[in-house]
Amino acid sequence: MVSKTVNIKDVAHLAQVSTATVSRYLHGELNRMTPATAQKVAAAIDKLNYVPNAAARQLITNTSKTIAVIVVNAADSFSTSLFKGICSVLEPEGYIPALLDTDSSQAKEKKLINSVGLSTYDGLILQPLGSDVATIKEEVRRQMPIITLDRNLDYSPWPQIISNNFDISQKAARYFYQQGFQDIIVLTSPTAIASTRQQRLAGLKSVYQQINLIEIDENHYDHHHIITELRQILKNSSKKTLIFGIKERWLLEFLPELISLGLLKDNNIQISGFADTQLVPAIWPGAKMINQHPWQMGKQAGIQILQLIKKKSDISPTTIIPANF
Repeated sequence: MVSKTVNIKDVAHLAQVSTATVSRYLHGELNRMTPATAQKVAAAIDKLNYVPNAAARQLITNTSKTIAVIVVNAADSFSTSLFKGICSVLEPEGYIPALLDTDSSQAKEKKLINSVGLSTYDGLILQPLGSDVATIKEEVRRQMPIITLDRNLDYSPWPQIISNNFDISQKAARYFYQQGFQDIIVLTSPTAIASTRQQRLAGLKSVYQQINLIEIDENHYDHHHIITELRQILKNSSKKTLIFGIKERWLLEFLPELISLGLLKDNNIQISGFADTQLVPAIWPGAKMINQHPWQMGKQAGIQILQLIKKKSDISPTTIIPANF
């Protein structure tokens, strides 16, 4: 025998209230009923083991209480810290953030954005891989609250939360150049599509006329080849040299081996770059890093997406969460 599915009418009948009262209870509107009524509804729900139909509730309320969060690479501490900051705001407000990872793939990013646009998410917080507003617009396909993070998008129709990438890179570069570090090696993911990396590199170039640039494909790279390239550059340099990571991941990837090979044993080498954790100074205590604040960026994104959902219009088009050096 197939058991009958319990519905909201069954709860209302057992509690001897209207279905509207049960609906108000389910939506937390307890101020619209007496405590005794709320207790009767709660008891009926418990006795019948009633679970509200999420799909039906979405049709009625036109909301799913879920927010899509698309990040460039969930393996990076920056992206996970962003997500935690977002969760710190959305979860207490009853929203469920859903983490979606592009894995540094433009094709996958397009697919995920398109999927979000076709789904019932109430909003999208996007850390885009590139900086092309037209491409993002094309894939979203519908009007929805959107906040972008960590990319400076020209003529963006959405509020964006970014950092002071050029200024802080320039500040760090000036400091090390004045300390006598006249050569610089820069480790970075490809800069062509990411405005964040372009701005950081531009800040370094405003001080250093020549840069040994090593661009690394995040999904396809030869660790041994890059170590060999680093060894060759260090061997050929007679000047004090700064090794700078535009992305912390690359310092964590190659720094331990450079140390084990004895390539950093004198005072002519210094380590710096952008950091989301304290791991680089733990490996190389003399490192002087640029400290980012992804958790704060995520928190601000959570605040602003809620403001958009509530149709507030006084949101700054650009919010800067400055890194420090």
